[in-house]
Amino acid sequence: MEEYQSEDFIEKYVEKVKKDFLIEIRLNDLRTKINRILQKENLYFDDETYLVLQSETKETETRICNFFVLPTHSLYFDDGEKIHEAGIAVELYSQLSDEKYKRILVNLSDEAIEKGNWLTAAFIDRDFFVYKPDLYRHLRIAIKLSSRIIKKEAKKVFYNEEWLEDDDAVEHISEYKRSQEMLSLKRSNNQNEKETHGNEDIDAVQFLAAQKQYISEITLLSFPEKPSDETNEWGWEDNDYYYLVYSKTWSWIRAHFNRNGFKLILDEKDLDHYLIEAGVFESNEVRAKSKLKRADRKTPPLSKRVFMINKARFNEFLSEKRSGI
Repeated sequence: MEEYQSEDFIEKYVEKVKKDFLIEIRLNDLRTKINRILQKENLYFDDETYLVLQSETKETETRICNFFVLPTHSLYFDDGEKIHEAGIAVELYSQLSDEKYKRILVNLSDEAIEKGNWLTAAFIDRDFFVYKPDLYRHLRIAIKLSSRIIKKEAKKVFYNEEWLEDDDAVEHISEYKRSQEMLSLKRSNNQNEKETHGNEDIDAVQFLAAQKQYISEITLLSFPEKPSDETNEWGWEDNDYYYLVYSKTWSWIRAHFNRNGFKLILDEKDLDHYLIEAGVFESNEVRAKSKLKRADRKTPPLSKRVFMINKARFNEFLSEKRSGI
């Protein structure tokens, strides 16, 4: 498993927001919902958006921090083999004046929320602080409990060093769950059997045929030319190889299989490994846990992981296996 580093996982965006009627209505509505959730903990966000702790008798109050926390997304991390629940995305609001808020949008890992090490000038901003370090535990409770207002479809997935958001994230997680269900079903039906070469060849032919169609539909640039801003789908090629963005290619092929009612027998990573062993794909890494060769190749100077496909072997393998099925 590839572990993410907390400092890499945290991503922030800072801006100043005018306190107009619409934003005040939105924040007041959400603050009311969050305060209902926090009342059992004797916590609430006051009219100035400060988090406040009440005593049991409600006779005394202690300000915890000088900002309002609004959870917006559930965060997940895809290590290439499994999707993990990984944190919460929040919007933070601190009043700069009667007319403006400073707003920070930040993705917080579970580790960062637990330790509180995100409340530093390096991660956040000097305008956002907890009044005393020992009060942070109350803010941590508030963040975790208020995450109940996050909508089911509000998700972000950290995958291949970038964030997938909302619809893209939901689809990514759904595809993962479908693949796990398929894998579980295959394992229950074949506990004591290994997949045969016949099954491998069927999957490989279907996959390469879909990949060939995908290649015909995208823009192929000369390796390693940079794509223009208006180009949405692209890959690269030279005399001997195709270079296709790994995550985009698999996403397109999964959708293609779903539309055509085809289901892979092999796990995706096993299929990758099989086609590497067959000489169709080039690999320069092995998965630490499974020892399978990786087809999502790091290929400088490209920044994204790619399928590096041997053109001659691609056509030879496809022709050879099609005739034998």
